[in-house]
Amino acid sequence: MPTKIQLAELAAHYPAVPVIRQFTLTDFQPLHVIEVLRQAGEPCYLLTGKPKTTEDGYTFVGLHPKEALTYRNGVLTSETAAGTTQTETAIQPALEQRLAALRTPKLPGLPPFTGGLVGYFAYDYAQYPNRTLKPHSADPLGLNDVDLLLVDQVLAYNHATQVVTLSQIVPSADFEQRYDAVVAALAQQEAQLRRLLDQPAPRYPFAITTPLQLQFDLPTFAKQVEAAKQHIVAGDIFQLIFSNPQHATLTGSLLAAAPQLFKSSPSPYQFYFQHGDFEAIGASPETLVNRQGTQLFTYPLAGTRRRGKDAAEEAKFANELQTSPKEQSEHNMLVDLGRNDLGRVSQFGSVQVTQLRQLLKFSNVMHLGSTIESQVAADVSAIDIVNALMPAGTLSGAPKVRAMQLIDELENNKRGLYGGCLGYLDYNADLDMCIGIRLAYRQGDTLVVHSGAGIVADSLPEQEYQEFNNKARSVVNALLTTDKELNANVVAD
Repeated sequence: MPTKIQLAELAAHYPAVPVIRQFTLTDFQPLHVIEVLRQAGEPCYLLTGKPKTTEDGYTFVGLHPKEALTYRNGVLTSETAAGTTQTETAIQPALEQRLAALRTPKLPGLPPFTGGLVGYFAYDYAQYPNRTLKPHSADPLGLNDVDLLLVDQVLAYNHATQVVTLSQIVPSADFEQRYDAVVAALAQQEAQLRRLLDQPAPRYPFAITTPLQLQFDLPTFAKQVEAAKQHIVAGDIFQLIFSNPQHATLTGSLLAAAPQLFKSSPSPYQFYFQHGDFEAIGASPETLVNRQGTQLFTYPLAGTRRRGKDAAEEAKFANELQTSPKEQSEHNMLVDLGRNDLGRVSQFGSVQVTQLRQLLKFSNVMHLGSTIESQVAADVSAIDIVNALMPAGTLSGAPKVRAMQLIDELENNKRGLYGGCLGYLDYNADLDMCIGIRLAYRQGDTLVVHSGAGIVADSLPEQEYQEFNNKARSVVNALLTTDKELNANVVAD
């Protein structure tokens, strides 16, 4: 943990520095904290990155964002304590200015996120850095293309060491004047946190009031598959990721379903995000992009089978997935696309595939996964990196731009967070963004569960339609289980 003298020296070279307080808490439940914070009515988030059993497995909880930023149709909306403003502006310089204003050093021994931007870039955000995309999709829910919280206070919990880190970003110009007060405030936050954990967690209502229903039935989907395959035969594309959202109406908060989803789906990324009347929960297995210092990583997943009912069926499905020429071809295509995307922001010749087509097992499905690494190019910003990788080829297709144009025509609805990315952009230039899959989101009283299937030349509509259900099963089961348990309890009371 950096001392005052060390931070003072760093403050001479950086616009801001992180002041830190660390302490141990056994049996700490981050969800308990977010459940209490949610009552205050502020935008909030919870994000777990990497498997919880590893040394770098952290959960981050938001504390009092300085600013909430949304972007839609070229208009940036900023919410601060001083009020709300709307400006027609380009999004990239607006975000880069905020990160640069409090640029911090990367310090050893600290959590990977101590402050910066946290939230999501929707799938539909890709139209801004890529002007060849001119989407005409319907937007009945009024979904934002960007929704980010600017935070200078973060609670980070290391699941392996059981250490809580409270961080406060302090502008270097104010460091000497504010340091003692910040240290005292962090000590007070620790005391408040310990008292908070002694309180019973609030119970959030949650009820699905109309059944979940897929947007496209099988006959309609079959026609869309045929249309996509005609484009494949014509040479327009090689693959297209077609999505089929389920819609329902609900009352209450998605936070009520988070414990069930996180327990049943121990994915590398688990998240809850809330801002205004938008909420999202998810358990994503896939990294869009991760930056640690000068290293970049992306981990494409492509190729899917459901988990077996017993060991014999499990082995059968795993063998099918690993030996299928269709799955291997599809995966290799998307690995090549990932290499090309990463290469746009990497040093020449540094992009390498370090793991290829590994079998990865999750709660309800298994995938083939690969690892691609590189060295970041000079003068590349966090937003440059997001722009280069968004959206993942595993959620769009190949070639990416043409596949996205056809998705816009065939689906004819904004995807929102599905197929986009969610995570953090740190003041120190590191970032970690997962792909928006295995999720549910709510806009107003509309609930959306989104999943997709990869369409290639020999795709069979019935099999691909089943893939929607396979991929959505963990989220749907968590929602239905929560609905049943909470409302059964209400009746019993």
